[in-house]
Amino acid sequence: MMRSAVVAVIFAGVALAAWSAWQQLDRPVRSVRVEGTLSGAEQQAIRAVVSESLDQGVLSLDLEGLTGRIRMLSWPRSVAVRRIWPDGLVIRVEKESVVAAWGDGGYLNSAGRVVQLADGVSSVPTLATALSTPRRAMEVYQMLRSRLDAGGLSIVQLEENALGEWLMTLDGGTTVALGNESLGIRLDRVLQAYRRVLNMRREEVAHVDARYDNGVAVRWKETGTEYALR
Repeated sequence: MMRSAVVAVIFAGVALAAWSAWQQLDRPVRSVRVEGTLSGAEQQAIRAVVSESLDQGVLSLDLEGLTGRIRMLSWPRSVAVRRIWPDGLVIRVEKESVVAAWGDGGYLNSAGRVVQLADGVSSVPTLATALSTPRRAMEVYQMLRSRLDAGGLSIVQLEENALGEWLMTLDGGTTVALGNESLGIRLDRVLQAYRRVLNMRREEVAHVDARYDNGVAVRWKETGTEYALR
């Protein structure tokens, strides 16, 4: 009986010592370092999320939960949080690379996922659809862009109307109507027209209509007249 009591006292002492040591080590978080190529607004957004968890000590802080809350900002692609002795955190964030603007202040990554950025991006094309999902819009955009790159052209805006017809605006302001089917084939006809005639008069082209079984129709900026190419 005496022996059991002694063992219990020893265990209690060890537990008390461990608890005391934990209390000494589990200090309040006093420094947070955010790493990554981030803007001031993005760093501020991360610090705002972290500040909600600073009522816990550096050891008792749930790093996995904090990582998940930072990911909920939508624009971080990867997040790594680690403790720094004695009372600091280092948060490494790699953000999504956005491909296009989407909706009311949103953006799309290459997989067609909607991302909300703390700061806007002005150097990406704009996508807008009446019927298609963001993912479908990105698939169409990437297919068109891959063909246009070879022709030295680029998209600044791609729209889908309520009939499912696609209209793209190229750098320089030329609009191209592709309709709602066989988009790749129709764009190939547009590119063929550019190689044959339009490249030499690129700045004069207002609109190209490829919604025909064969060839395209071209409207010129100054005269407004249309010209059929077959």
